[in-house]
Amino acid sequence: MQNTILNKAEGAVAAAEDMAQRTGTAVGSVLDATKSAGKQVGAAVSSEMSNLRADLDDLISRMPSLSDIDLEEAKERLMAKVASAKEAAQTVAADARKHFNEGVDCSRGYVKEHPLQAVGYAAAIGFLLGLLVSRR
Repeated sequence: MQNTILNKAEGAVAAAEDMAQRTGTAVGSVLDATKSAGKQVGAAVSSEMSNLRADLDDLISRMPSLSDIDLEEAKERLMAKVASAKEAAQTVAADARKHFNEGVDCSRGYVKEHPLQAVGYAAAIGFLLGLLVSRR
């Protein structure tokens, strides 16, 4: 009788470890996608801001020698670059939001398919976090 209970407990622990591994992998994928999107946003914004700063510096240095027509053309080019930078940032932000939502949907699907296991994992994680915090 005790062996049967022990076997069932070991089976449940093994199943929980397997599900925890799969959940960890899914969370890792979501985090990787989020980090990647964040790096893309940072690189795109940094590049656009550097270009914009260089154009502004150039415009300021040439401003005294420019005519009204030249100033208007420079203003139009500058506004086009600002619009381009804004569009690039919006595109990358939308991509990051899409990846995040995919991760949330994946998690929701898992919880819907395995509600009891999800509650068990949440309880186990909460217990482990409680142990870690109480040791400090």
